[in-house]
Amino acid sequence: MTEQTDRLIIAITEPPSAPPFHPAPAPAPGTEYPFSIGDIAYATARLLGRDWCADAGYWGITGSLWGPYTASFTLLVDIEGDLCMTWDRSEADEWPDTPQLPPGFHEFSGGIYLPEACVADGLDHLAEQHAAAVRAITGR
Repeated sequence: MTEQTDRLIIAITEPPSAPPFHPAPAPAPGTEYPFSIGDIAYATARLLGRDWCADAGYWGITGSLWGPYTASFTLLVDIEGDLCMTWDRSEADEWPDTPQLPPGFHEFSGGIYLPEACVADGLDHLAEQHAAAVRAITGR
């Protein structure tokens, strides 16, 4: 074989080399998402009053709320990116069967969600919305 034929065979049988991949630089920690779901739970508990407590789940990706009831609440982000709140209902709590939810909340089989919520809404606003939702759900 000739040198030209050798180069042709290599060119046909070997895939072309791709340019090196250079991902975009990651934002500095704490700048892309300045608060966690756990932070929303803590801020919501503060708004609900002295009888309420909160805790953050692992890595702050969930938040739990509990107060003067048997049931507790969990804040989380679902697979579609919606901010959700679920709870385990107890008959002993005597909550209303059909609460009047604050504007923006939608119901789903496991609880409620805020489809338009985003980090730009701010921690205080999201906590206020969730405190209002807890008050509506509990009837207090």
